[in-house]
Amino acid sequence: MRIGCHLSVAKGFAAAVKVAPTLGANAFQYFTKNPRGFRHQKPLDRLDADRGRALMAELDIVAVGHTPYLINLATPDDDLYQASIEALVQDLIIAEARGTYGVVVHCGKPKAEPRDWGVERMQQALRRVLEENRTEGVMILVENTAGQGSEIGSSLDELMAIVEPFPPDQVGICFDTQHAFAAGILTPDDWSGFPGFRDAAFMGRLKAIHLNDSKVPFGARKDRHELIGQGYLGRDGIAAIVNDPRLEAIPFYLETPVAEERQYAEEIAAVKALLA
Repeated sequence: MRIGCHLSVAKGFAAAVKVAPTLGANAFQYFTKNPRGFRHQKPLDRLDADRGRALMAELDIVAVGHTPYLINLATPDDDLYQASIEALVQDLIIAEARGTYGVVVHCGKPKAEPRDWGVERMQQALRRVLEENRTEGVMILVENTAGQGSEIGSSLDELMAIVEPFPPDQVGICFDTQHAFAAGILTPDDWSGFPGFRDAAFMGRLKAIHLNDSKVPFGARKDRHELIGQGYLGRDGIAAIVNDPRLEAIPFYLETPVAEERQYAEEIAAVKALLA
């Protein structure tokens, strides 16, 4: 089983790989660029990327990238739309160079446009990214949302509608537990009863799980992560998810609000303590 967390690559990708096992992690997520923007980024350090790849193989670690928050593949703003597409194409290149198997991208926000328009807009964006993509072995992992504002992808049907036109080996899914709980689709009455876990199409695309507790109650439609066992999912909810045999082969990535990176060692230990 793989349990990891989000790590900074500010000191280099290879440095992040070295940090992971000291926290008890055999997987990790990193931002492909500055999370608050995607222009004027530093060029990819190919030597550092090569070192990181070699270290991951040596230490048996896997990793995924995460796009900047400003990317919006469903925006009606044409300039932001084009910039988002270009940024995701670049992120796939970065991920390939670092030997990471996927890049997580949030479902977009169509603002005042209808939700169906937003789904189609995001499909068009993904289609363009795949047309321009020249990488191999790197998937786009579309992440479900909590349903804040105009966010699409908060329901299972909408999430599946976004990814359905694309090959499962090119466009997969990253499932966020806090987002699903806040969106009202991961229920406290039956944690393992989430319909996606019984859906072969969903499970065929599920390649990463963001394992987060929630600061807000069920159905609150807010993206607010909490430390493991200290939120509304609680120990029972987290335990049910990590012990579900259907999810055993899927890497779990913590994005909990730690005060500093080394606190992830406590978070990972807390998850492992819940394993049957």
